[in-house]
Amino acid sequence: MFYKKGVIGFAIVLSICALIGSSPLIRAESAEQTYDVDVCVSMEFSSPLVSSQEMTIFNFEAKGIMRSNTESNVFDNCTQDTKGVAMIEGKNMTVYAYMKYLDPEGDYVIFRYTQNPGEKAATATILAGTGKYKGITGGGKAVRITRGKPVAPGTNQFCNNHKGTFTVPK
Repeated sequence: MFYKKGVIGFAIVLSICALIGSSPLIRAESAEQTYDVDVCVSMEFSSPLVSSQEMTIFNFEAKGIMRSNTESNVFDNCTQDTKGVAMIEGKNMTVYAYMKYLDPEGDYVIFRYTQNPGEKAATATILAGTGKYKGITGGGKAVRITRGKPVAPGTNQFCNNHKGTFTVPK
């Protein structure tokens, strides 16, 4: 008798948990969100691996800060660190990089950034996150919006607009 009551009680509790877990409120917490930020950085270039008329290959590091363009302020005031490699062939450039968006609380998101020859926008794919971003997925596009005169040899200062979507499981 006690066994039957225990099984029925367990089934009821399990059913209630399943209903709560599938409620619209819980699902809304992990709904897709958008981001739209302007990222301004200062980039430093390394000595080229190769530099010829046919191609130039070099690595770079960029650091900067971002401002959100949305009411939600997603990624607002994050600092940004990028490490990557680029290859220039004639007027074509290919870029592969990894970006870290570090928020003021210390949580971060890692993006893979790729731009192939002829593309006006780079593709940014979210790879991982920590803290409130743990389990994050998504990505978007990044487009250069301005560039300044280099303040020193081997540097480049510019701003990109980065837009996309992401989901964080709760």
